[in-house]
Amino acid sequence: ILNDTVSDNDTGTLSPDVLLRISIPLDSNLKPEKCRRYLHPQWQLLRLNGTFPNVTDLDTEPCVDGWVYDRSSFSSTTVTEWDLVCDYQSQKPLVQFVFMAGMLLGGLIYGHLSDRWLVESARWLIITNKPEEGLKELKKVAHRNGIKNAEATLSMEGLRATMKEELEAAQTKTTMFDLFRTPNLRKRICLLTFVSKNLRKNK
Repeated sequence: ILNDTVSDNDTGTLSPDVLLRISIPLDSNLKPEKCRRYLHPQWQLLRLNGTFPNVTDLDTEPCVDGWVYDRSSFSSTTVTEWDLVCDYQSQKPLVQFVFMAGMLLGGLIYGHLSDRWLVESARWLIITNKPEEGLKELKKVAHRNGIKNAEATLSMEGLRATMKEELEAAQTKTTMFDLFRTPNLRKRICLLTFVSKNLRKNK
């Protein structure tokens, strides 16, 4: 039979304090445990009237039904979404590291792609006879990448000269000797030739 200290009202419904006392063991600071609960309700604890006996020998288990989170500051966090508490608390630094690494990598990749896209859009504007707009886009890219004196170096005259050089380079016929014109290409061709010869010998 439940008495007045056990029930909230005349219907015999258990109060939250009573449910907590019979379901959750106390830690060393006499606060409810955050990660364990009694295997079975401990009704005998209700008869102790506020005393705290040594109940460490009672069977407990991890909280298998989930956790209740304080959502007064944040409605959702990584911890609450993935239940990174109790036995899974050690995974919290790993999740934070992966998140930060993803942010860094994403920033690098999308920053580079964004700059490239802006350069290509500037080139398109110049080709479609909108050089002023194209020059404006190039200055944005230069400013974003921290290039100083971009206003002085990026001018309409410089733009026209660069476009003329590119046009002339596109119109000239290339030969096999163009592959050996720069030192880097010469090194790579020699290295590839050496590797391919060794591969043929090993076969």
